[in-house]
Amino acid sequence: MKKVLHIGIDDTDSLKGSCTTHLATTIVTEIAGYVSFLDLPNLIRLNPNIPYKTRGNGAVAIRIIGEQKDLQECKEITIKTTEKLARFEDENTNPGIAFLMGEISGKLKAFSKQALWDVLSIAQAEMFQENAKIDLLKYGNGRGIIGALAAIGNLLEEDFTYEHLSYRHPKNYGTKRAIDEQSVYKADKATPLTFNNIDYEYNSVLITPRGADPVFSGIRGETVKEVLAAWELLEPLEPIVMQMVFRTNQHTNQHLFKRFKINQLKAHQAIITSGVVSRKPRYIPGRHLIFSLKDETGEIDCAAYEPTKRFRNIMNQLLVGDELEVSGGVRPTADKHPLTINLERVRIIKLIEDFKKENPFCDQCGARLKSAGKNKGFKCFKCSAVYRNKKVIQTERPRKITIGEYIPPAIAHRHLTKPQVRMGRDNTGTQLSERETNALLAKLIEFNRANN
Repeated sequence: MKKVLHIGIDDTDSLKGSCTTHLATTIVTEIAGYVSFLDLPNLIRLNPNIPYKTRGNGAVAIRIIGEQKDLQECKEITIKTTEKLARFEDENTNPGIAFLMGEISGKLKAFSKQALWDVLSIAQAEMFQENAKIDLLKYGNGRGIIGALAAIGNLLEEDFTYEHLSYRHPKNYGTKRAIDEQSVYKADKATPLTFNNIDYEYNSVLITPRGADPVFSGIRGETVKEVLAAWELLEPLEPIVMQMVFRTNQHTNQHLFKRFKINQLKAHQAIITSGVVSRKPRYIPGRHLIFSLKDETGEIDCAAYEPTKRFRNIMNQLLVGDELEVSGGVRPTADKHPLTINLERVRIIKLIEDFKKENPFCDQCGARLKSAGKNKGFKCFKCSAVYRNKKVIQTERPRKITIGEYIPPAIAHRHLTKPQVRMGRDNTGTQLSERETNALLAKLIEFNRANN
């Protein structure tokens, strides 16, 4: 009798190299033939504010069905491959593997949802060891079991996207990606259902990372067909040895759903809160923009950091009294700054009227009057006329911003940020069938085996 096995993996990479999606692609390639796949491998981005993350805090889940003996073989391949490719020499790399046989419980789904916005402990993950259907393998301090379990528990039952990932030959690790950049522009224009390939405002190609990891390119889009079409139009100028398509929660804002009062905010959480601007925006060293927000429970600084580019200029137009809803990550208190919200999205709810205040004019000579002193009216320093009853002239100035939602440019997006082009889009319920999934994976695996 065939059974279902979910495999979760996390924290296998390092800033010096390796990548959890590369490991997952290798495992999928090696276990093909033993089992069938219930879904494309899942790339689950978790709370982006976790201090222990390597880059984008991504974990992976592989969901398969097969005979017990074949599933056991897949477990052994997973363990062997992880131990071969994980960067154990880095003290900050603490891999975790989770195996779950059968259905996903509501408790695990809740754990996974909390991992999108909160900081979970190893002890909280270890509680799942009591379930006979779950096996947890820990390396180092075992922190990776948190993400491994969270990846399994997120079945992407709501909105999702796809990402086509390609991988480099090891001889090129650590060097600049060699690609015909004009082919990226061509692919972007030909595939309207892909996104964040290029930031046109800053003339920056976004699909090629800059780190030492094995990833050559990542193409993100709404459909499998579209990301594959974009890949076919790209012109890599170096060997590509593997590729894979992941179903993922990237660019869904899945981490931004918990609302808090200001006095409830805690470091490293992903949050939504509301209030009024209580201290006007100001630039600090590093060209970061800071303003303060308050509600009936407290006050907190909000920051638009330099990498958010023109987003800072928009936020600089805010005035004390404007009403906002802000979303982002909570940066912990440090010597140089208090608890601060790192802004990912701002919704302006209400704008106050802005008035320019000027002294009135002299009735006799037309000169601009000056204050004669507190509660003493105005005096003309040209003809010496004094006016006790004149009032300051208030002229309303048009605001340069409007009510609405604002996000940073694509070049500054986090992996989970929902871009403007996705507003109103939702892929819930549109995933591939099991037959379509296995047919696609067969083609990708054929390529991987032929090039390794």
